[in-house]
Amino acid sequence: MISKITPVKVIHFTKISVALACAWPPPPNATKSDIVSFKILWHVCYLSNILLLLPLLSSIYEYRDDPVILAKSVCLSCAAIQVTIKMMVCRIKQDCFQMLYHEVEMFCKQANEKTNIILQYYVDNYKRIYGIYILWVYMTAIGVIFGPLILPQEFPTYAKYPFSTQPPIKYIIYLHQSLVGIQAAAGMCIDCNFAILLFYSVARLDLLIQKIRNVKNENELDECIKLHDEILRYTNKLINVVRPLIFTTIMTTIIGVVFGGLNLVTEQPIMVKIQYSVVVFIASVELFMCALPADNLIHMSSKMCEGAYESQWFQGSMSMQKKILQIMFRSQKPEVISIDGILPALSFRYYAGVRITI
Repeated sequence: MISKITPVKVIHFTKISVALACAWPPPPNATKSDIVSFKILWHVCYLSNILLLLPLLSSIYEYRDDPVILAKSVCLSCAAIQVTIKMMVCRIKQDCFQMLYHEVEMFCKQANEKTNIILQYYVDNYKRIYGIYILWVYMTAIGVIFGPLILPQEFPTYAKYPFSTQPPIKYIIYLHQSLVGIQAAAGMCIDCNFAILLFYSVARLDLLIQKIRNVKNENELDECIKLHDEILRYTNKLINVVRPLIFTTIMTTIIGVVFGGLNLVTEQPIMVKIQYSVVVFIASVELFMCALPADNLIHMSSKMCEGAYESQWFQGSMSMQKKILQIMFRSQKPEVISIDGILPALSFRYYAGVRITI
């Protein structure tokens, strides 16, 4: 019998999926050896990315007159650039991410029965789409890695090295490119981390809306206001730290889709078309994985207004009515992920606009 997929198991699975991107830092109570091991792993993985990214960029220049190989090199360079930038952002913002992740883990572990029902609702609703996405990302990476076994190419990529690639160096390069391919998949799964954090905020707002609908007196309302402030502080902190990650995802996926699509419209072997149709599909879906929880946050933060209005505010004191009005006015402006001059608001509407454009 298959065991139930719980919020705690989802967190554990997501941790594993981003292990080679070092995107989930150790908890605040981690031992010194765990912290040192994590730092060593980060430096090794980051250096590994750079050692392939530079030859990939060199291949873009080398094959600039060959549109097919150029498209492949740009597409794979985008994946390497994405994980490299995301790893650096996660490293720079490690303390902040550590706090955000730790709060989610503690909340899920200490949740009561009512809270667990809400958390399980979101897990059941979205476990398939994110589980399939993670599976497809890694399958795509494996497909690229094993490409040379059925395609007329020496390595998974067309990276250009300034030295001979004859055996035994050839085998080392192949293993290294395979490792970076798995790291690139882990980098694309960082968006699932981001989704967990956003859905956590959405779930807490959902719980708060249910609570505020049933307030009986001003003391209970004050507790709701305090909790609302706490959730908004967490959400604003989250939005501030994920902006660079979202920007990286947007830019690399758009470039990857454009150049990957060139392999679909030009004369290529059927296996190449299959390989890059999957790459283009995954790149298109990656942005959707970010837009989905962001859109949920927009609607749920706006829904606070409805929850406050549906409470028994008209039976309360004048002071209580004023506080209800403050909540309603505050909820008129939804919580959105935006980047000045680049991203108006990450949502389904924005995602649809990008898909139509490219």
